[in-house]
Order: sequence, then structure tokens, then C-alpha cells
Amino acid sequence: MQQGSQHALVEVQNLSKRYGDSRHKRSKDQVTVTQALDRVTFTIEKGEFVGIMGPSGSGKSTLLNCLATIDTPTSGNVLVAGRNITNLSKKELSAFRRDELGFIFQDANLLDTLTAYENIALALTIQKVKPVEIDARVRALARMLGITEVLEKRPYQMSGGQRQRVAAARAVVTNPQLVLADEPTGALDSKAAQDLLNSLGNLHRMGATILMVTHDALSASFCSRIIFIKDGRLYGELRRGESSRTTFYQDIVAIVSHMSDSSSEVSYVS
Repeated sequence: MQQGSQHALVEVQNLSKRYGDSRHKRSKDQVTVTQALDRVTFTIEKGEFVGIMGPSGSGKSTLLNCLATIDTPTSGNVLVAGRNITNLSKKELSAFRRDELGFIFQDANLLDTLTAYENIALALTIQKVKPVEIDARVRALARMLGITEVLEKRPYQMSGGQRQRVAAARAVVTNPQLVLADEPTGALDSKAAQDLLNSLGNLHRMGATILMVTHDALSASFCSRIIFIKDGRLYGELRRGESSRTTFYQDIVAIVSHMSDSSSEVSYVS
């Protein structure tokens, strides 16, 4: 098994993903092979808030799915805390998803029959955490994310922004190694999106490691670093550093604009 560094929480090593395969087809058959990812390599340090950006079809969702173990890469490795997750058994994968990953989807994907409290607490219940600890953790997160008033409500009784903040609480309540967010503001209005992004920022400041796929430069400006992907390849990255969020946003917009130029070459930025 490939060994990882002592510092990076996530290591993506020469990750490639192809869809369609002509090896077992007769030569007369027409088979479309799509190279969704092409030897992508990067690391994420513990406690980072990293954004993944790229044009539609660039491979960012495929990358997230490989990190989430929803999809299997054609080649390359993904290491989380030094553990290669690309060759885990089904039982190990189940435990990894349950204990080490948190998910925030574009649609909150809450269970409609459960209250917000029950949705957040469910994973802890499955892990057989003591009820008194479950209650303390759920209520502490609810206070941090501003959703205390909806804990006894069911999803249909909440606004879209409230549902997404409940989903964020559900994603981090088990203290996972990594939180994966897939276009989490995509279905929200600007006010709800701002509230959710502030909540993710609070979670980041509390030590959560977050990887967020987004097409929106404003959402990306809440991250500490952006990784850009184009045509399945790593295009470059941008670190916020000491820049204001406004300056960071402007820098992101400039790079996204440059990426949209079909004649632009791969360019690494920092």
C-alpha cells in the first residue's frame, strides 16, 4: 500500500478516471472513452478549507466522488490520514464513510420523517454514543450554526438555508476527518447562501477540514485555498493568505475568466 506523508491529511496521487473502455469490445464497435481526470495530484492539510473550481465537465464532481469513495479511480491513489482508500474492502469502505467522512450535498438530503435534532443525532446513535453526549454535541452545533430554533421541526417546516445548516451539522457531528461539500449553496438564495458559508467558516475555524466543490466565485472566496481543474487536469491553485475576502474574490474571478479562454495553457498560480 502506498504510504503518505506525515503532515497532509489528504493526498491525491496521479489520480485518473476514464469512463468507457474499448479493451473488451470488437474493433467495429464504437466506444466513447472519456478522460474525466488525468493524473491529478495535490494535498490537503488538516484544518484547511479548500475549494475545487472548474468549468462544467472539468472533472471536479468526479474528483469529489473519488474522494468520497462513491466512484473508483482508473489509476492513482487517494490517501486519507495516510490510509489508501482506493483499495479498501466493502466492509472497510462502509466504516470509512460512516466514521471518517461528512457530506453536504446541494440538496440537504435530510430524512423527512425525522426532526432536525434527529437528523443530526442519527449518525451518533448508529455509533452508539451515549445519549447525554449526543444531546450535548447536537445542541452545541445548533448554537454555533444558528439552528437551535428548528431542532424540533421537520425538513418541510424549515427554509432551504436552515435545512442546509442542519445538513452541515449532521456532516460534522461525528467529528469526521474530512467534510465534503458538493455545491452546497447551489439551491439557496443569496442570504441563505451567505449564512451557510459563514457557518462553514465557523466550522473551519473550529478545526474542521472541508473540501467544497463550487462554480461560484463568491462561495469560493470563503475558502483558504482554491484548486482549479480544467479538462480533467490540475490547472493551478490560489491561496488566500493575508488577502481580504474581497481581494481573494477578485483574484478568483480573474482566474476563472482566464480558464474560460479555450486557448489558455495550463497555468499554475499562487
